[in-house]
Amino acid sequence: MSIVIEDPQPEQLAKTLAAVEGTSIESVVRESLISLAGRRGVGVPDRPLRDRLAELAREVYALPKKSAEDRRTAEEVLGYDE
Repeated sequence: MSIVIEDPQPEQLAKTLAAVEGTSIESVVRESLISLAGRRGVGVPDRPLRDRLAELAREVYALPKKSAEDRRTAEEVLGYDE
């Protein structure tokens, strides 16, 4: 079964999010629907653990790396004790 989106706004938003996330439009739509279903209390069958861990790994690897030149501690960056 296919989903046809005739409204250009959600279609463009899905394309933009997919580009930003470095993933497919299908993944963006799936993640959005699962998130919305969870907030509405609709049960969603769990995906296999392997798939969930792979997705988490992709998100972690996409995080910006700490610069080697920046030797401040996390507390210094956040401004604790000031």
